[in-house]
Amino acid sequence: MESRGVKELEKLMSMVPEDVLKEVEEYERSELERHRRSGSKRPFPSNEDVAEAIKEVCGGVITRGNIDSLFDAVKEYLEDQGFDTRFLTEGRFWRLVTSLAKKGVIKVRI
Repeated sequence: MESRGVKELEKLMSMVPEDVLKEVEEYERSELERHRRSGSKRPFPSNEDVAEAIKEVCGGVITRGNIDSLFDAVKEYLEDQGFDTRFLTEGRFWRLVTSLAKKGVIKVRI
């Protein structure tokens, strides 16, 4: 049954004019190239990536001096690492900070 579908497809493809086929191929090639150049396929940071960034930026200790700028500093650090941080919210960030503090991975000295 599958060979019948393949034969029908080949028959239909033989009916398509060559110039139209070439135009479609060129369009697909140009679209593929445009997407490659745009670089929009940067990965989103996982919770583990954000946690590692928090530990790197704060040095394992959160103080009054660094707590205000910690979110922006971590976001900038992740962007420098090549991550797309559009969907890193402050709520998610502070939930991870609280979790790390409860586990004793980072210390809070406020």
